[in-house]
Amino acid sequence: MAPCRMLNQIPRELVDWKNNMAHEVNRLFPYIGHLPSLLNITPNVAIVQALLEFWDPDSSVFRFGECELTLTLEEIEGLLQVPGKGHPMVYPMNGTREQFCKFLGLKQCSMSQHPDVRSCPLEFLYKRFGEKESYDHHHEDFFVSREQWEEKRVLAFGITLINLLLFPKKHGKVTFSTVNMVQSVFLGIRGKTPTLVPVIIADIFAAVTECRKKRGFFYASNLVLQIWAMEHLSKRTLNPLGSCLPTANWVESHRERVRKYYRIESPSLFIQEFNALTSDKIQWVLDWTKVRDPAFRTTQLDFIPLASTGGLIVYVPQRVMRQFGYPQRVPTIQRMGNIELNTVTECQTMVLEAWGNLCSLDNLHLDQVDKAEPKVVLEYNEWIKSMMEQGRERASLVPLSLEEQNEKLRKELENHQLQIMVADQALEDARSQLKKEAKKTEKLEKALSAFDKIQDEIRKLSIGSSRESQHTKLARHEDFVRMVGRTINE
Repeated sequence: MAPCRMLNQIPRELVDWKNNMAHEVNRLFPYIGHLPSLLNITPNVAIVQALLEFWDPDSSVFRFGECELTLTLEEIEGLLQVPGKGHPMVYPMNGTREQFCKFLGLKQCSMSQHPDVRSCPLEFLYKRFGEKESYDHHHEDFFVSREQWEEKRVLAFGITLINLLLFPKKHGKVTFSTVNMVQSVFLGIRGKTPTLVPVIIADIFAAVTECRKKRGFFYASNLVLQIWAMEHLSKRTLNPLGSCLPTANWVESHRERVRKYYRIESPSLFIQEFNALTSDKIQWVLDWTKVRDPAFRTTQLDFIPLASTGGLIVYVPQRVMRQFGYPQRVPTIQRMGNIELNTVTECQTMVLEAWGNLCSLDNLHLDQVDKAEPKVVLEYNEWIKSMMEQGRERASLVPLSLEEQNEKLRKELENHQLQIMVADQALEDARSQLKKEAKKTEKLEKALSAFDKIQDEIRKLSIGSSRESQHTKLARHEDFVRMVGRTINE
């Protein structure tokens, strides 16, 4: 499997920055929830690599056999405890270095040593905001007072977290393009704190699709995707008050629920885990998921269009009703490949209107919810089988590009190598067992030979001459006892 590069280590400066701010970090909670707790998560690249193999870009779902899962608005909102449905949507629009500097109170000339007009190093921001004495050491770089800098320091940490943990770039720098989004988060839209959740999900969908095709850089939050996947793998008894705890830090307690999956460091082992998934092994509903009136569509559309930082994405929660505990129906909209959508700019009105008109499905009631073992309607079983078969047929008819052919050969080679490894281990185990049996046989033969030797000596001892003196007989008996002792020891 060709590797897909992604955030594989939490930057040390970010951790130090958070520790230096102490209780000031709490001032970010109304805007970005428990996002700072992601700094305590160890990136597991293997599970994200494995998930790529199960992604269906046409339907925006991960398919494990006859089970479909996808990240939902309600799950990510609850996980991070950030504003979600009912709040204005942050629409991704590119910002500039000038806007970035103005937002943080920095003079533009302070960045003269960094000619890149699109980003700046984390180290640059840490030196100017990361420590309590940063203002004193670099006051000539600011056009704001120390008191104002104290406020900007919190904002700087927030924009850096959002950049590096939610919208990372392969160079590891803080980009200026997100400044419009971040300004909207902290300054509000129409007097309300907007939500980043739709953009987080849309970027993950886009990154999975791109990395599945090209194996490039994962331009999205692999940490959020990793947590989401591990939580759904960990079957457990839910916290009955989970979705009613508005400030519970589910990121902080995440590792306790999924500890064993952090010991897996091979994509192949995760692929085996996913291939073995069945409905009864999946944790369909997460502790924090709100199941009342989930968004399944809009008043005009059977799907929900979302805007990523790079384009338009289709989100189809009707395919994953079990993630809210409801019986899974056949989705109203089945294939997304034929839906033509314009560019992000042209579709901005449609996306924002859709966000303002989210709705659930008819004939859904809370008494249908089964969080432990969500059901499926009979028609769905036949439908998902037919969809899988159609997918296989389409895949066999579509000619593969050279890149796709190479990828297919890589996968086949990896599977063969895995089979060889399994067979080699089986042979090694059999060889070890045979050696043990051979040693047992050798010991048994030696024991039998010893018994024969002792038996011969017993016969000689009993046949002894009648003319032997008592002293000679005693000597022969003593020799016999010593011989038996030596034989047993051997």
